[in-house]
Amino acid sequence: MDRPTLPQDILLLICRELGALREFTTLYHCSTVSRRVASIAVEQLYGFVIGTPQHTPLSDNIHSILEVNDSFIFHTVQAVRLWRSIILSSLGATTYPYCAYIRALSLGSLVECLYDIRSDWTLRQFFFEGLMQDFLVLQGDNDSVKGTRSRPPPFDNPRITSRCADSIIHYIKGLADSNGTTIALTHLEASVFPRDTLPTWFSRLGTLTSLQIQDGSVLGVETANAIAESCPNFAELTCFHCSSDTAAEDMAAFFLALRPNTLRRFEVHSRNNLGEVTLAALNTHAESLKVLDLRSLLASTVKSLHVLSQCTALERLLIEREATDRSGLDIFNEEELAKVTKWISSCEALQELSLNHVRDALPILKQVLQTPKIHLEQLVIQDYLSASEEITTATWGALGQQDQLKLLTIASPYHSLDDLVLSRYPELTDSICHLPNLTTLNLMQTSVSSTEIRRIATALPRLEELSFGGGLVIDSILEPLSELSKLATLSINAVTAFTFDSLQNFAQRLHQAGNRNIRVELLNQWHEAKLTEREEMRLTEYFVDYLDGQIAISYPNDPEELHEVDFSDSE
Repeated sequence: MDRPTLPQDILLLICRELGALREFTTLYHCSTVSRRVASIAVEQLYGFVIGTPQHTPLSDNIHSILEVNDSFIFHTVQAVRLWRSIILSSLGATTYPYCAYIRALSLGSLVECLYDIRSDWTLRQFFFEGLMQDFLVLQGDNDSVKGTRSRPPPFDNPRITSRCADSIIHYIKGLADSNGTTIALTHLEASVFPRDTLPTWFSRLGTLTSLQIQDGSVLGVETANAIAESCPNFAELTCFHCSSDTAAEDMAAFFLALRPNTLRRFEVHSRNNLGEVTLAALNTHAESLKVLDLRSLLASTVKSLHVLSQCTALERLLIEREATDRSGLDIFNEEELAKVTKWISSCEALQELSLNHVRDALPILKQVLQTPKIHLEQLVIQDYLSASEEITTATWGALGQQDQLKLLTIASPYHSLDDLVLSRYPELTDSICHLPNLTTLNLMQTSVSSTEIRRIATALPRLEELSFGGGLVIDSILEPLSELSKLATLSINAVTAFTFDSLQNFAQRLHQAGNRNIRVELLNQWHEAKLTEREEMRLTEYFVDYLDGQIAISYPNDPEELHEVDFSDSE
């Protein structure tokens, strides 16, 4: 009698759930059960793993193929085998069309893979053997670049990556067309994009929804037109930098060429030359734009923020001035400040707000925090210009009205702890204590005393992450901190003089409160209260054995350690 078998649709549901749970090893084992199960498991497997090859399901089985002990080599071999199978599948040379299952194609990880094997002759030969030879491109003339086993010839990473990507994209487009199916790929990421081929790639990727690119300068009107014509669901763009001399105008042209009100997310993470014309162009997506992260803006661009006045559907807004730009060009006049404040206050769906190195952050926040329809869940304010006592008091007092806040970071102006001593602003401490939903509180660049920490720990039982700086704090803060059963991370940059007995009692109370997986960092323990090696070992063992956690204690001003450093330097 034949054994009963699970229907294909049940197997599909199981494998989809395993994929959603990132159970890659289990999916790998499923793929080895039978060809029938493999056809389903492999699709889920390769649909998730390409973006993070260091966490691929091959990890449990790679040793049976190549014996390696070093962790770096181990992960490199994983990446080599993964990328080789992906690229070969685009040539129809594998059992299954792995590249057709990919949902997020991270070409940046391919570049990293090539970089890691550049000096390893064995891995280079393995990666480019057979049909893969057609993808090998060396810097300069191949005939003139000989190289040796000890000094292999250098790769031309951009051209290799471009060839591999072109093969993958061409194959999955052809396969989808021939089968009458939809391409699985929705996200594309790369450190280097060839500008002339981008429009062709996008014309083939009709399902693309998001693009992550290192240099936004390679984007242009042609690329935007290809996206507008072929990618109806495209909605997210992330650029690491946009630093060409014409970046402001080029990015503006790109936004204007997209179909209006289709962009939901735009982020730039590093140096850029975006300007007022770029911000104005974003208004063509005012109804759709939900996430706007603008980091490292020129001071003159910060001063032009008011031109974003139509973008009021935002749910997340991050504004960061380039920290090294101290020109003062970002200081608003009265009219500009009123316009920027009105714009942000009009974003009634806003849930996350970050103002970094924005000098006029306090007067802006004063009105935003008081707006009845705004209910923030995350607020970050760092490196701002001190305001009048009236504005400062009103701003910190209004903070307590945002009782839906889950994450709060407050950092002192220009990283000077003397400018933000919590005891000088009782209304700020009061407001923090009236935020019952806080799970993350970062006061690392704020001077906090033992009295405020005891109040905060008692008032905020849901805290999971807490960090703070300041002067000397004493053992008495450990008791209320130990009652935070959900606390997962405690980082103290204030000066501590904790005794072994108090820390041991703290750990025991955490255990009694049911705390698990906690990490404690004492970054500034007073050297005259230095624990012995035996005491530190006992604490470490207790945290590991009873709390599944960690504790790390640093003594930055320990004369003995400073003497050892000086002595080693003189050698």
